[in-house]
Amino acid sequence: MHAVPGPRHERPKDEADGYVAAVMDRSLHFWVPTLPGAVPAARREVAAQLGLWGLRPGAAVVETAVLAVSELVTNTVRHAARASARADVHLGMDRRHLMVAVHDRDPRIPRRREVPHLDGSGGWGLHLVEALATQAGGRTSIPRDPDGGGKTVTVLLPL
Repeated sequence: MHAVPGPRHERPKDEADGYVAAVMDRSLHFWVPTLPGAVPAARREVAAQLGLWGLRPGAAVVETAVLAVSELVTNTVRHAARASARADVHLGMDRRHLMVAVHDRDPRIPRRREVPHLDGSGGWGLHLVEALATQAGGRTSIPRDPDGGGKTVTVLLPL
């Protein structure tokens, strides 16, 4: 069993570096390795930070954000680990919005599946994230890095 180190915190990168560029009152950027144990670590980090920002545990926006991070980091672990040794997670919050973004260096853009994998191994992650964001009045986007070598899946949720 491999030990998964805790999230690594860094200053957010700007738009020119291919990360989410957003003007938010509050911001957190951390990264996790693209290993299975990173998924619960990312969930815990996001839930803890949102609590520090005053969002109530169990609130719909908190649950949606934590689920989005879980699904997006899982996708990076499953599909992008060969090209990206880490998943960068960015949270931002202002008076009206909560932003969750996960970046990796795999150039392939994820495709939303209308039908899950026949073997029961998943396939609903991006579909679920998009549906929850839309239901909450938010939106998702998947911009490519300027160099084409990665992408950021961004979820913007109203508060």
